[in-house]
Amino acid sequence: MSSRSRQSRVGATPRNSRHSVAMTPVRAIQDALPPYKKPSHPLDGEAQRALRELNGSTLAAVKKHNTAAITQIRSTAEGVNDMLSEHQRYVDARSKKWDAGKKLDEKEDEEMIMVDLQQKVDEATAKLEESMRAIIDSSVAAQRIEDALEWLRQHAPRQLEEEYESQMTQRQTQRRQTQRAEGSDAGSDIDVQMDEGPTPGPTPLDGSHVALTGSVEMFTDRMEREKNAYTSISFTARYAKHNDYRDFKRVVHDARHGDNGPVLGHEDTWFTSAGEPQLGVTQTRGGAYDDDEDDLVMDKATISTKCPITFQQFKEPYSSNKCPHTFEKNAILGMIRTSGSHFGRGGARSVACPIPGCDQVDSSAEDLRSDPILVRKIKRMQRAELEESQMDSDGDEDDEDDVQAPQSSQPNRSGSRVQVSSTQQPSQSSIIEVLGDPSDEDDEDK
Repeated sequence: MSSRSRQSRVGATPRNSRHSVAMTPVRAIQDALPPYKKPSHPLDGEAQRALRELNGSTLAAVKKHNTAAITQIRSTAEGVNDMLSEHQRYVDARSKKWDAGKKLDEKEDEEMIMVDLQQKVDEATAKLEESMRAIIDSSVAAQRIEDALEWLRQHAPRQLEEEYESQMTQRQTQRRQTQRAEGSDAGSDIDVQMDEGPTPGPTPLDGSHVALTGSVEMFTDRMEREKNAYTSISFTARYAKHNDYRDFKRVVHDARHGDNGPVLGHEDTWFTSAGEPQLGVTQTRGGAYDDDEDDLVMDKATISTKCPITFQQFKEPYSSNKCPHTFEKNAILGMIRTSGSHFGRGGARSVACPIPGCDQVDSSAEDLRSDPILVRKIKRMQRAELEESQMDSDGDEDDEDDVQAPQSSQPNRSGSRVQVSSTQQPSQSSIIEVLGDPSDEDDEDK
């Protein structure tokens, strides 16, 4: 018998497999959610508890993804533009020999390579800028969800109770008016007693039930209103005021021009009136925006390569958002952790700025951040100091007849010195919203 049972199961397997494939559409229909029905009662304790637990780990994962994507996009843009600047310095060094009548046979090829590299880096930077805006939109959307859920927790239970009481009062009033019109005083007394219970009472003759504005509707309505408010503001307000986008623009500009190039254009000039980004905008020194208090002008005379706490060379500089001072990360965070002072509603530990004469007295860990531009400037200064210390042994002049091309720009198998991916983009998050701009284009290898 057991043998026949095994044979029956074996023989049934192919039929079941074929049947399951054929029934997949039916199963999909059966798994579909029923039509939404408005709630007829306020949220009970179990429903309110479920509402409090909605946040979960999903939003945290989205935020973590967005933070990593922002770092990767900025780092990639920094890398390709540094490569372009390095190759430009190489071409400038070669041009001195061309001006002297040397190596003229390679001048045209080198100039064509430089033009091709410039075009590829520009294309890659434009796509990375578009990706940065998409990730910022995603981050704002994630925060919007979190804020809407918190609003629901605070207001939805009470709003449903008030709406329920209002509808019940209206039903009682309408019932009494109807009964008076019919002259049925006895029936009115009975109905009033029934309405005093916790239920909405008997279903009216027209079959209507109490229908409240559910939590889903409240959430959807609030999300839509907040999204419309966000998309209605200008690109300048949406992105140019955002720290991550500002860091992206500043890093790209610094990689292109360094300390001695033109000043980055004011953030109000980063987008056209039509919302198109202007990636290469600069301004002359002494322009109309030079006095903007939000932008600290940094030069070699005002930057130190050593931490004012440890008096050691910076390894991971952290800048304050409240004053123009920078410290070694571990040193300043260590001071905050051991501080006995607390600041703000949350009671976060804080310290006064350790620089003598600074009046900032309530800086917490949240007020500190890594400034990518300052990090670049400090690294350049440290590299310059190292090169200067080696100057005596290496000599002041480069008397080599040939200047070597940057390693990253050496010819590859395809015959070009550099190959820049024009499709460098972070993996898409399921929460990125289509906001109309940036436009959804199919990315293709250039």
